[in-house]
Amino acid sequence: MVRAQVTLIPSESKKLVADAIAETDLIKKAREKGIIVVHPSSTTLFLIERLIGRRPQGIWVCGLVLPKGLCISREYQREYEGTGLFARMGSHERHDMGQNPFAWVLEKGVFQTGIPLVSLLSKMGKGDVYVKGANAVDPDRKVGVLYGSVGAGTVGRVIAASRRKGFTILLPIGLEKLIPTSIAHAAKRASLKAEWAMGIPVGLIPVPGTVVTEVEAVSILSGATATVIGAGGLAGAEGAVTFVIRGSKEKVDRALQAVRAVKGATLPEVLPGECPSCRYATCHLRPNRQKEQTI
Repeated sequence: MVRAQVTLIPSESKKLVADAIAETDLIKKAREKGIIVVHPSSTTLFLIERLIGRRPQGIWVCGLVLPKGLCISREYQREYEGTGLFARMGSHERHDMGQNPFAWVLEKGVFQTGIPLVSLLSKMGKGDVYVKGANAVDPDRKVGVLYGSVGAGTVGRVIAASRRKGFTILLPIGLEKLIPTSIAHAAKRASLKAEWAMGIPVGLIPVPGTVVTEVEAVSILSGATATVIGAGGLAGAEGAVTFVIRGSKEKVDRALQAVRAVKGATLPEVLPGECPSCRYATCHLRPNRQKEQTI
């Protein structure tokens, strides 16, 4: 039995998880014969790049967690500027996210974009896959997604459709997002109606599906096991995960090959939404917010 100790920063972990997902039978079969819908995010960007051989143009992330709080990307903001969507999204009234056209789609291997979510979900069934990055994972591998609109945004629609139609929800997530309480408990505490928030107040919805972290990724790619022994770091390693890979020499060598392949992985520049022109009704950082909230 051989052991190897490795450290991955978040962008490297995201790519490792994406590389592993691309190698699963689930994705290979859906890519050849079915539909893969990929919700844009920092983790799934690496996956779609792996599947189509390039990074797609346009919106690659919608919601952001930033030092100032929860926000939206500038590309997402500009796409909807002047449409009134953010006034509705940020209100406490239910609205339809079914027209969201930002997913990356592979249908029988053909890459497509710009298709409304409701149209995609209507075509999906058993054997198809919806890939969605998540915001929290608990010690029992239960996963949750943050949402900023009534009805739990796009993910609420996806969960309901999956239950009706039987397609798989695949949830890639790095262990930097491990939380010390259950997703069920955290979901009860999160609220769109928080009296004070850094940025956009959000809810948290538990999402059923197949979870893939760095631990599962190592197993998929090599057959070795991975055990997390530490987290965090400095000088660019904030959010890093350190783990020990264990197995036969052949398996550990395969794991190290996969790890080396993701070292140095980077994401595109993150462009936060522009506060002066923000129309997101409930964002507590919006300059023209009508009512100041205090505690």
